[in-house]
Amino acid sequence: MMSDARLTRRMKLGSRNAADKLFDRYYREIYAYIYRQCGERELALDLTQETFTAAFRGIRGYDEKKAGFRTWLYRIAGNKVTDHYRSKAYRAGLYERPLEALSVEPAIESDGDITERLEQREEVRKIMQIVSEHELSLVRIFQKKCFEELTFAEIASELGLSEGTVKTRYYAMIKRIRKELAE
Repeated sequence: MMSDARLTRRMKLGSRNAADKLFDRYYREIYAYIYRQCGERELALDLTQETFTAAFRGIRGYDEKKAGFRTWLYRIAGNKVTDHYRSKAYRAGLYERPLEALSVEPAIESDGDITERLEQREEVRKIMQIVSEHELSLVRIFQKKCFEELTFAEIASELGLSEGTVKTRYYAMIKRIRKELAE
């Protein structure tokens, strides 16, 4: 299997085949990451597509010395999710969309399951809206911990911060979320 570094170098030279291989390698993973943050299939598909489009258009600006392709792709995906929750379109439609309009997976059988799942999606939306209103460095730490499920040490290493700083910022964000949800 060809490495990400080799594939990205080929992509920079215009290789469509290299782009296809990277797309196939990371599509499901990035889709799952985005879906966990928005809880809507169609939106996750759109944001995943936007992520790959942005990555492939910006591949010449990608510097493999600063981050691996996977890390860079997650950063783009996280930014797309944050941009969505910060967008005027999202904020305008927030109260216009009835709860029943949300998609529900067909595998759910009982009304209780449906209600619980809808409540969870609404909770994720509220949390992501709160998170997206803060500075990007805090948003990244929150996303990496909650949605990429990285350890504090891994996050610190990726972001070039001390582990203590990452923990402090993460728990400060959790405190803010709890406070705003309680209001």
